[in-house]
Amino acid sequence: MRILITGAGEVGFLIASELHTDHDVTVIDKDPDACARLQDMDVKVLQGNAANARLLSEADVKRADIVAAVTGNDEVNVITCIIASHFGVSQTIARVSNPEYIDQPVQDRKEVGISFMICPELTMAEDMAGSLYFTSLLMNRELANGLVNLVEFKVTDEMNIKGSVENITLPNNCNLIAINRAGEIAIPKKGDEVKENDHLMLLCDHRSIPALGRMLHESKATQKAMIVGGGMVGFYLASQLERMDMDVKIIEKDADRCAEIADKLSGTMILNGDGSDLSLLKEEGAGTMDVVFAVTGLDDKNLLCSLLARQLGAKKILSRVNRNAYIRLFEMVGVDRAISPGQVTADAVLQRVIGGEEVITLSDERMELVGFIARPGSKIIGKSISKELPKGSLAGMILRDGMPIVPYDDLRVSAGDRVFVMSMPDALSKVKKLFVI
Repeated sequence: MRILITGAGEVGFLIASELHTDHDVTVIDKDPDACARLQDMDVKVLQGNAANARLLSEADVKRADIVAAVTGNDEVNVITCIIASHFGVSQTIARVSNPEYIDQPVQDRKEVGISFMICPELTMAEDMAGSLYFTSLLMNRELANGLVNLVEFKVTDEMNIKGSVENITLPNNCNLIAINRAGEIAIPKKGDEVKENDHLMLLCDHRSIPALGRMLHESKATQKAMIVGGGMVGFYLASQLERMDMDVKIIEKDADRCAEIADKLSGTMILNGDGSDLSLLKEEGAGTMDVVFAVTGLDDKNLLCSLLARQLGAKKILSRVNRNAYIRLFEMVGVDRAISPGQVTADAVLQRVIGGEEVITLSDERMELVGFIARPGSKIIGKSISKELPKGSLAGMILRDGMPIVPYDDLRVSAGDRVFVMSMPDALSKVKKLFVI
């Protein structure tokens, strides 16, 4: 496919990194430093304003199958997609943050020539809110229209899940697909041990989630949350937590912003102050919280808030990280889960680019979960999935006729199966070849 990406920032860079080996990719950005980051990739790079019709024409936009407009400027992205639509591009994707344009994580705007608008802040808030089903839960992402869930949780001393991976008993249709230990993520293999404080990632039939909580002795949902940062992510997150009938506090440094969101969040306590002030965190009970979200626009502020909340005794800490390179650092020093708005946006774009497949990038791009559709004629049809997948990959779940199935040794893939594969980056291209026609 021919793919045109406008914007070479964090989102554009991640999308180009994922697609350039298998597709004809062109990237436009006006920042010379951003363009220079792409020099090691097999992509065509043009420097200039992406909303310039002449530059888009030079980029051969008429031949593009997909245009992904992901600069940091909403209006530039919208204009780019509208121009591309007029040139005949069938699929256009715009990154948009202004709530006047979008009120859902992903919306279609085909009436104005935009196939999808994607809001990073709403997407991130939805991702974070999904982690609140039980206390140790860190991620709960729905896949296949809610039939399958990707779950991540932290192993505590009280759980009866420590020991050899072969001896762990999980609820029906739950499958362990990765272990994250102090920022180092790996696919489990025979002989591996599960230890306290490990983060386990499972693929589960959505109906098994309550049983998983009970097995972990955590049937109680999260009740009390503190959000440090009242910007767009903090506001959207508080809105969702209010609907979940939670006790929510926001700490925001800007007094005008506090007044603005106080009018819209009737069920949230708004506190004007600095979330990195230890005395304020103590006074407001950060150590008694079920979860603390650090979601300011500054990575150093989020890290400091997170570490202070951890020291005070907060049960769970989730933090925003604006630079993907810092995800591993945050998780190594005590943040339970670090989430990048660029990464969740890139994943949302990729899900709409790669033939409807679902893509989730985990732990600083060191592991990917991809949902492949086994179409008639692909190499994997009729073969054992466990025997065909290359080293560094694992089949986590197969969705067949709407029913999730944990793969077993002799399970053969049928046409129409959706196969969720966890893969290291160097194995992913080999996995893709099994599913192409």
